[in-house]
Amino acid sequence: MSSNISVFRICGFCGSEFLAKKTTTKYCSLKCASKDYKRRLRNQKIENSHLQTLKIKNQPLIELKDKEFLTVKQLALLLGFSAKTVYRLINTKRINAYNFSERKTLIRRCDINVLFEKSQIGFEVVLRPIEQRKQAEIKDCYTITEIQKKFNISSGALYNIIKRNNICKFSLGKFTYVAKNDIEALIK
Repeated sequence: MSSNISVFRICGFCGSEFLAKKTTTKYCSLKCASKDYKRRLRNQKIENSHLQTLKIKNQPLIELKDKEFLTVKQLALLLGFSAKTVYRLINTKRINAYNFSERKTLIRRCDINVLFEKSQIGFEVVLRPIEQRKQAEIKDCYTITEIQKKFNISSGALYNIIKRNNICKFSLGKFTYVAKNDIEALIK
């Protein structure tokens, strides 16, 4: 049985418009169909490889989730800390651990769970007030290069003087300004 319909379709691979004899035709030619098939196979292989890599990468974490006792290295891997941080938590008695030998320290999982459940009393956020200094107007200020030229001083020496005496400086555009009365009181 032959078909008399002809439909304009867009190729699924190259995107060009073609005249199809069937409504189910996806590609303009056998070449585009085989190229798209190869592309799908390639993408599927890449996805399988990616999933396999993730599975191997997450394998140690999956094994650690069921263990009742963990070593320092395993706990560091599970929590995303370094081993040194875990040892520091053990030394400050925030995590209970038992040292079986010189090289084998084990930590119970329930001790780790308790650590997350209890409130952290030792930590508090301290906000320090920021000192707001009054900025002088630009007409009452020197730029850094003006100070260097006027007082014949190097940039390093000027930087040290400003830092040592805690002189306020501010930037506006590409220039850094220092108040005239602050600099003149120190250099003269």
